Amino acid sequence: MAEAKSSQKSSISNVLQQLIEELASQSKEESKVRKKNDQVKWMMPPKKGWSGDIFKWQEMHHPFDSDKPNKELVKAVSNPKDPGNVGDLVNTNSQIEYLAMLERAFRARHTMSFPRGIAHASGRRHGQGGDKGPLKFSVLKYLEELQKMSAGSV
Repeated sequence: MAEAKSSQKSSISNVLQQLIEELASQSKEESKVRKKNDQVKWMMPPKKGWSGDIFKWQEMHHPFDSDKPNKELVKAVSNPKDPGNVGDLVNTNSQIEYLAMLERAFRARHTMSFPRGIAHASGRRHGQGGDKGPLKFSVLKYLEELQKMSAGSV
């Protein structure tokens, strides 16, 4: 019985590509404005399916729509006779996570009250500072283990 041959099932999300192009353009413009010490505009996503009104938070997900990479991910793993490849998994997951991260950051900046923002930041910083937090336990321990492996002492 012949094994299924994988083929590429993913592409770059046009939503993510347009979002990155727009944010890069705004960043370039902001750098010019900052050089003159003028007031800068908020970074805003393209108005895709959303009016741009930050008080219409129910519509804020539209500029960050990850429907296409989600469908491509499912397509890459759902049919064992016509699977995608490893690159599809990395590509689609990266795009999905990047879009989600951009949306969370945008929502946090525009919809969170000051006290809530302080509470979230305090909790996050407390966790990051702990001995079993992501900095010491994950990053540092990971690097220490890599160092041991590269020295041949494991």
